[in-house]
Amino acid sequence: MYFARSRHDGPDGTETRVVVGTAPDGPWLDLRAAERRRLERSGATASASLRLATALVPGSLSAAIAAGPALLEAAQAALEDTTGDIGPTESPRLVNALDPSGYRDSMIFEEHFSFGYRLQGLPVPEVMYELPVAYLGNPDSFIGPGDEVPWPHYTKRMDYELELGIVVGLAGSDLTSDQAVKHIFGFTILNDFSARDIQMQEMTGRLGPCKGKHFACAAGPVVATPDELDWRGGLRMQARVNGETLCDANSADAIWSFDELVAWASQGERIEPGWLIGSGTCNGGSTIEIGRELEPGDEIELEIQSLGILPNRLGTPVAGGWMPPPRER
Repeated sequence: MYFARSRHDGPDGTETRVVVGTAPDGPWLDLRAAERRRLERSGATASASLRLATALVPGSLSAAIAAGPALLEAAQAALEDTTGDIGPTESPRLVNALDPSGYRDSMIFEEHFSFGYRLQGLPVPEVMYELPVAYLGNPDSFIGPGDEVPWPHYTKRMDYELELGIVVGLAGSDLTSDQAVKHIFGFTILNDFSARDIQMQEMTGRLGPCKGKHFACAAGPVVATPDELDWRGGLRMQARVNGETLCDANSADAIWSFDELVAWASQGERIEPGWLIGSGTCNGGSTIEIGRELEPGDEIELEIQSLGILPNRLGTPVAGGWMPPPRER
């Protein structure tokens, strides 16, 4: 099944609702409304039904995932409901499919992670083949399909990154890769926007990227459960800028599997429901590999097989802004 989130206009203003469907382009059912009606039909009062449905299906998909099997059971019941009490949501305004409770991004595509080193005439570090290296990102930076991408004042070199996002469904620690499979709730398209110039500068300090990454990520338009896509066999991944295809790759080219990413993330710590683990950029999945530079207003579309299309538009660079003055040595 497929999950998304949409803006819902109600008597108390606009709120976010979790919707469910059987295809990446809908039609979509309001899961909270469907669960409320199911509870009412089972004998609960209207007020109790609303209270329980809201607790199970809040506006946060991460929080809903934390309910475990109860969320999937409610979603399946909504999709199988033939009463017609709750019809499809008309013209839903989709937002970021996942509001991650935590976010880390990996680097598991060989051609992408080796490009920068080859460009500088440097050997590719052995650690890339020894561990699925990753860094912690900003879970509060996420935007959704159709949203404008903020362009920070401190960068002139914006980039997109075409990635597959793995959504954690169950908490756990010190998992094997075989065990990790059961902890995967689903998959989504991830665009890890990058400010390349500041990223390269700050990473000379041998720490993970910070200002080069933390200003914006996009996820969506949907989160698909694993049974909906051939995530083991490989998924076609494409990136387009202003309608021109700049990348046509496949997730099967990764040197680490997605269950291995989840297993490694769990070593020595506890992964939680709603975490998003990025695959890292697929081969050719950013502009640095093709010598292309993006401009304000560029329309970026990322597409992954069985997961739909994630469109975003680059905004206008912010004027002004503070920069730390260099210190004397």
